[in-house]
Amino acid sequence: MFSKVFGSREKSINKDQKVENLEERRSRSHTHQLSSPELPLDGRATSPLSRLSVTPTAADSFHRRHSETGSGPPGLNVVYTPPNGHKLNIIFIHGLGGTSKWSWSKYKNLELFWPLTFLPLEPDICLARILTFGYNANIVKPGSIGTSVLDFAKDLLFDLKYAKNDQTEELYMGEAYLQGQNDPEYMSIIKAVSAITFLATPHRGTNLAMTLNRILQSTVVSNTKQYISDLARNSFQLQKLNEQFRHIAPSLDIISFYETQPTTIGLKVTRVMVLEKDSSVLGYPGEISKALDADHHGVCKYDGPKDPNYIVVRNVLKSLVSKVLAKSGSGSRKPSISSRGNSRDLKTTLGIAELPDTDYIFYRDQWTPGTGEWILNDEAFLRWRSTEAVTPNVLWLKGGPATGKSVISSFIINTLMEQGECCQYFFIKFADLIKRSSTMLLRSIAYQIAQSVPEFLLGVYGVADEAVNLENADSKTIWGRLFRSVLFKMANCKPLYWVIDGIDEAEDPKAIIKLISDTPTSFAPIKILLVSRDTSEVTNALKKAPRSLHTSVISLEGQTEDLRLYILQELDMLGTTEFRDEIVERLLEESQNNFLWVRLAVQKLNTCRTHADVECAFQELPAGMDAIYDRMADSIAQNSSSTSKALAKTVLECISCSLRTMTVAELFEAIGHESSGVLDFQQSVVDLCGGFVVIDNGDNVAMVHQTAREYLSNRNNSTFQIDYNIAHRQLFLSCMRCLMSPSLRGKVHRNAGPEFLDYASTWWSSHLSHTSLGDEDAIETLTRFLSGHWVLTWIQIIATNKAFPTLVQASQHLSKYCSKWRKEKAAQDGQGIDLIQQQLLESWYQDLIKIVGKFGSSLRRSPESIHKLIPPFCPPTSAIYQQFGKQEARNLAVTGQTTDSWDDLIARLPLGFGVYASSVCTMGKHVAILASSGVVQIFDSSTFEEIAASPIRHGERLYRMELNSTGTLLVTHGFKTTKLWDIRSGRCKLTVANIESRPRPLAMLLMDNNTKLLVGVDDRRILSLDLTDPSSTWQDAAKLEEPELEGHFLNSSSYMAFNSDGSLIAVAYRGHPLSAWETDGPVHIGHCWRQGEELTRGQVIDAAWHPYAPEVLGLYIEGIVFKWSPYEGEVEELTTGASKLAISRDGNLFATGDVHGIVKIFNTLDFSLVYQLASQDSILGLAFSPDSNRFYDIRGEYGNAWEPSALMRFTAQAGRGLNSDNETTSIMQSTIATASYTKVQSITTLVASSRGRFYCYGTEYGSVRLFDKFQNQHLNAHTPKGFLSIEQMAWSEDGTCICFSDSSKKIFVKSIAVATPGTDVIIDLRTELSVKSNTEGPILQLLFNSDSASLFVYTSSTICLISLGSSAIVKSLKWHTDKCRWLLHPQDSSLLLGIAPGHVHVMRWDLVEIQTCVFETQILPEVSQGKETVSNRPSTIDRVLITQDQKRILVQVSHSGEHTKAKTFLFFETSSFATSKSVGSGLKINTTPALLPHATASEITLALSFLSHDRLVYLSKHFALCTWRLPPSSDPMFSAASGSHRPEGMSKVSGSARPPLIGRPSSNISANSDKTPKELFLLPGDWIGRDCLTLSCIWPAEKSLMVPRNGEVALVRSAALA
Repeated sequence: MFSKVFGSREKSINKDQKVENLEERRSRSHTHQLSSPELPLDGRATSPLSRLSVTPTAADSFHRRHSETGSGPPGLNVVYTPPNGHKLNIIFIHGLGGTSKWSWSKYKNLELFWPLTFLPLEPDICLARILTFGYNANIVKPGSIGTSVLDFAKDLLFDLKYAKNDQTEELYMGEAYLQGQNDPEYMSIIKAVSAITFLATPHRGTNLAMTLNRILQSTVVSNTKQYISDLARNSFQLQKLNEQFRHIAPSLDIISFYETQPTTIGLKVTRVMVLEKDSSVLGYPGEISKALDADHHGVCKYDGPKDPNYIVVRNVLKSLVSKVLAKSGSGSRKPSISSRGNSRDLKTTLGIAELPDTDYIFYRDQWTPGTGEWILNDEAFLRWRSTEAVTPNVLWLKGGPATGKSVISSFIINTLMEQGECCQYFFIKFADLIKRSSTMLLRSIAYQIAQSVPEFLLGVYGVADEAVNLENADSKTIWGRLFRSVLFKMANCKPLYWVIDGIDEAEDPKAIIKLISDTPTSFAPIKILLVSRDTSEVTNALKKAPRSLHTSVISLEGQTEDLRLYILQELDMLGTTEFRDEIVERLLEESQNNFLWVRLAVQKLNTCRTHADVECAFQELPAGMDAIYDRMADSIAQNSSSTSKALAKTVLECISCSLRTMTVAELFEAIGHESSGVLDFQQSVVDLCGGFVVIDNGDNVAMVHQTAREYLSNRNNSTFQIDYNIAHRQLFLSCMRCLMSPSLRGKVHRNAGPEFLDYASTWWSSHLSHTSLGDEDAIETLTRFLSGHWVLTWIQIIATNKAFPTLVQASQHLSKYCSKWRKEKAAQDGQGIDLIQQQLLESWYQDLIKIVGKFGSSLRRSPESIHKLIPPFCPPTSAIYQQFGKQEARNLAVTGQTTDSWDDLIARLPLGFGVYASSVCTMGKHVAILASSGVVQIFDSSTFEEIAASPIRHGERLYRMELNSTGTLLVTHGFKTTKLWDIRSGRCKLTVANIESRPRPLAMLLMDNNTKLLVGVDDRRILSLDLTDPSSTWQDAAKLEEPELEGHFLNSSSYMAFNSDGSLIAVAYRGHPLSAWETDGPVHIGHCWRQGEELTRGQVIDAAWHPYAPEVLGLYIEGIVFKWSPYEGEVEELTTGASKLAISRDGNLFATGDVHGIVKIFNTLDFSLVYQLASQDSILGLAFSPDSNRFYDIRGEYGNAWEPSALMRFTAQAGRGLNSDNETTSIMQSTIATASYTKVQSITTLVASSRGRFYCYGTEYGSVRLFDKFQNQHLNAHTPKGFLSIEQMAWSEDGTCICFSDSSKKIFVKSIAVATPGTDVIIDLRTELSVKSNTEGPILQLLFNSDSASLFVYTSSTICLISLGSSAIVKSLKWHTDKCRWLLHPQDSSLLLGIAPGHVHVMRWDLVEIQTCVFETQILPEVSQGKETVSNRPSTIDRVLITQDQKRILVQVSHSGEHTKAKTFLFFETSSFATSKSVGSGLKINTTPALLPHATASEITLALSFLSHDRLVYLSKHFALCTWRLPPSSDPMFSAASGSHRPEGMSKVSGSARPPLIGRPSSNISANSDKTPKELFLLPGDWIGRDCLTLSCIWPAEKSLMVPRNGEVALVRSAALA
């Protein structure tokens, strides 16, 4: 079709012979995608058009315009445009020596210029605009020696962006290709490219290129050309382009045509094949290759519309164009999917670092044409290939080592994709730990399915929305959540073909086979091809698979046809046909079906020149692979150069022990000084390693075969062997050398890090774990690394790559290393072990995992924060604080916390006095806590702040609640009604009356995509409710007719539990064994009998099904946990003394809690204890977070969120795959983490003295504590007689008095005095007064006057004034303006300002109001949602701040909307308000405050204070402390505000008037650095909570931020707060 199809909105690129090089360069030069696009359409409707003829005007116009250049004009030119507008573009790009017209015109006859004279007459193709691109590729004329194909590509890109047609209209062809790959703005255009057709394109170059250059060099008129050198066989430029292009190829339709006739050269005497098929075909998955009966010149020139070659190319073009047109006219569903995809990265969601085609291409390149075709006719393969129900689901292709299994896998993959099948594949690599894991296999398969099946893509995103971390989830979770729960339910899905190569090299082949045994239950047809060696492990696993799996087997033993074809192609020997046939037969006879042996043998035979040489070669050929490996090892050992021998050994050590495949560049840097001085490192690796090593087209270095790795590690191999301990040591030291290289931090910042950096940063700890403990160099190097700044740079690299599991992995390996150290120390009686080094390692393995949990969000936003901003927040005993945090004390210091080590408590969830919680549930991003009073409080799991819709009030006593899987819907079941709630809005979507008998609900489950509710009730029924029908009523889904058991009394059910899909239910009774049922029927499965005596009774008080197995985990009333498999009847028991039970979402862990406040976490598999903690108060409920890294408990009036390191380590190990590190597992199980915590009192109020030194806070139980910063001690300012919480608190201006009130409305005023410096603080009670009888509503604010003689008290409906001299209320008024914030008038302390939504009240201290300012709390349109405006949104004044020059007031206003709490920030000029000098009282004016732009306001979570020079300090939405300098008062926006007040009676401010904006409402506040927000530091994740977001404040006198946390106040002193 076109050499290339290229385009932006719609574009195709056609290419002739060598175009592909151009296009690939083009695409590669910019990004890998640029090289191969054909374009689709611009989104307009695609109605079918009738057959179109080309008018003479169109052709004549083109010929007339370019008559002076008969060969065709250079640059981009339009050849044909459809009369009614084009639907896509086709661009023709010629090759070497070609021109924009003659390359496409036979005999240089422009009547045969088929892009203009043939194509526009074809249906569908006539809808495309056709263009040509010409460039100077004349090989015989003088030209620039340095011009390369890359230069041609850049010319094309320039024209694609700037070219215009004859009417000077811009073509808008290729801007996307210039920036699309690097700029997300153009990603949608890049995705428009749909296909590329290549006509005899030298993807791998041609052997004639160098010959041509030599001819040119010998002539007078010309010289060598760089672009010809680029086309040399397997040139570096071509390899690089192919490597880049392959990354975008999977998204394109690729068709490659190749020549089959030799081309006449010179004087028509010589005919040669310019391009062989293997160079013209890319070998990518799904690529279609077709032969043309033509030579190299004739593949793109045709005699007419009936030319057979033209018909072949035309048919391909029509097919591609039709496909593009069909896509443009498809339904409306795809846009929603693509837009969904634009909002997130599927690769990131699934944790895909490398596309699977890397390995596919490597093996496909080794394929010999004709080989593998026998399997297409094999009866077992044909049965497996069939989609009939009775055909096999699994086909096992087995063969011995080196029998070409992976190559035939690539052949099958290519065949399936060429035939249009939906094929997914994965090559398991023993040498790559990641590619050995079952999790990587499943994530890669899921990624490929999502690329082809939009419905599954939405399912993947849906699971991610449930807060399931798919990147780190274990294989059971991935299989259960993505495959069983999503893919298996897709009845309309097309058949899927999975090719899994090398399953015998996986970590746990049995586990993989056990998982895929579920595939027969899938509605989506799934066919699986397993390829491996014939091992007993795979054989036994398949034998144990259920019969429904329908497995068949094909053996490669005896399949010699592929070997024969390979030998015939590769054997390059002279001699008669009979002689060659004899050689072939001898090779086949001695090969033992081993391709590797044959390859080596053919290489040796090809060097023979006589019959005697051939015989000698056969005699010398070793028998079997071990003998060949011996010969290869001997060749290395006998190398006369000690330097070369050492280099070979070092290379083999690196490659055999590397934990993933290295590139040549990485290997070069890993070897270090030994590679210095080597002229051609890549060639030296191949030459010196005796054939053990191969390098693929992507420059990846690997062992020639897994058997070669096994041979080198064999201790019985005396000739040449690899000591793995030494090899791991060398790689560890190489990693350290890279990570400790000079100026690494600067290089990382410039994105110019070493090639080896990625490997070193990921795998150094793994290599460390395999080194000997006695290796002093390794220990010393590790100590230097952990003691220096390099460790922080490494963490920065990990954070930049978002590879946080690597930190957890490093923590595990350091833990393992320390454990070995401790054991060796015990064995040596403490000799030979440096205690300081051991403590350093132990401290860092604790630090690394805590850094992930507590600072992960900070590092994601700012990886460089690890250097200066994070260490000060770490505990004083941590290594990171000791080494780096202390150094920052002058600029940033944290005090006020009594704990000096890491803790596991990350948040406390206070529920309020008298609120008694009964259960907790976590789904998605929400934590829901149910109170028996009928209220559900919902918290954000990131900030632990109550969401806008919380609390949900059902209106009656509640029995149960249930969240859907994404945490967006809530079902509450009360006594009379059941309700469905939208959590985001707090709106009740459905209310259904319960059945009249009022059975008690024992279990609930939302299913069928939240359209159906199942409820198990205590009268042994299962009820269902249609949630889509507003008039729905309860229906009986099942009646559980429990069989009578002799000796047991059957009564009402006491407990029920559904499994995840509602297909199974467990039912418990008092004095009766637990029963299990299939709900479909229902069908009774069996009873759970206690261990010991069969008739032992036991009441089950808690139970849960395993998420991915038919197992019940339950708890008996006496505290015994049991695990029961109903179908198998197996029961395990464990005594725990617990009263509550919860199981993690992945099923790997379960937690128990008891009445003594002890929580224990166990491994579900073997009941081993993983973690335990002890704290006060009984456990009333437990729940795991979706990612299993965290758990929640509720203890009456409060809840806790815990994030233990033990859980993070456990889940990280599970996410890497099964049995990935048995030694680490055993260590984790043997060193149980235990923590103890005492109950804390939540802080309810917090104030600080404006004079510094003191701050004071009150608690929920009524105590008041005063902290003296100078003495660094806490003092009891008030000891309560009861448990009345402290509600309000205030400090006098002069710092001598503090007042506070409790929930009984009693007010206390106490004086604070220090007699002389250094003496104790004296706290005296000055006043104690109850205002309960004088006021109505709770006390909302207390305020001293300027001389501390009076106290202003504000309640929800009263204001009053207390004289502190007489301790009496001197005046009281009814006040019906609620939500008001009071402050001293900034310019007149004898007055009060009361700021409420819409009003500012100016009042004297005798409570006489002298002015009321009216304003509109209007917000920007961007903040409004739907038709909602501020006027109908409840508003609250959150904070009122005054600038230090007392001239401006900032008011933070919250507007509670349907989905969230929007914030606006209003600025008032204090001069706008009356002073005591004003005449009269009761004046009412209108005013318009200045308004902070939405772009700025949306970044602010909490305004905190003003510093000098009008710098606003605030907490950002990312919980960073920031400062922002306000524009000056002279700003025009402020001027508009300051003059906008007027007395009532004058013209009112129009209701449509907009408040003036401060600054510009753009995403960037200002380009001016003075107005750009400055981020000072980020708060740790475990500091964020309700207390933090309501009580945090700035203490200007001490340059500190005060943050309440777990009953304490953390002080963050920052020099930037001066």
